[in-house]
Amino acid sequence: MWAASSSAVLAQSVPSVASPPATASASPVLVELKQLKVVRDERGNEQFVDAASVKPNDVIEYRAVYRNVSNRPVTQVSAELPFPQGLEYLPASAQPRKGVSFSATAGEYAAEPLMRRRPDGQQEPVPYTQYRRARWTIGELAAGASTTVKARVKVESVQPLRSDPVASVAASRP
Repeated sequence: MWAASSSAVLAQSVPSVASPPATASASPVLVELKQLKVVRDERGNEQFVDAASVKPNDVIEYRAVYRNVSNRPVTQVSAELPFPQGLEYLPASAQPRKGVSFSATAGEYAAEPLMRRRPDGQQEPVPYTQYRRARWTIGELAAGASTTVKARVKVESVQPLRSDPVASVAASRP
């Protein structure tokens, strides 16, 4: 199993972009992460700007490009983006829609919307503020190929600075 992860910290503790350095023992899949603030211009068109700092109610788009830098296909590729406390996943914003699942608790993934059982036995939707991860099943990534996954979150509150993994990839090579 090959694995790679990337982490960094941005002002206001929203995870930012970084890529692990390429080394002989590194994963054949490199991850390039971008954190972009979604803003509207005077005509109402979406624009993307660097999210060097954020405040409550800002919308952030995480983009992760997974690139196979080897000369062989990589199989069983999965991509994951965490949503730290203080960020609310925006419904139906994960792209691509195919192969994505979400988690509000460790290790349990399901399609959107996540559901939970109330004490009275009835099902109810899990609030989007409680979504903690998105995971995509990518499958095979050909030699030299890349794929991009993305999701949007709204800043609910600003958290103290800390270093958290932003994205990870798991893959194996034949």
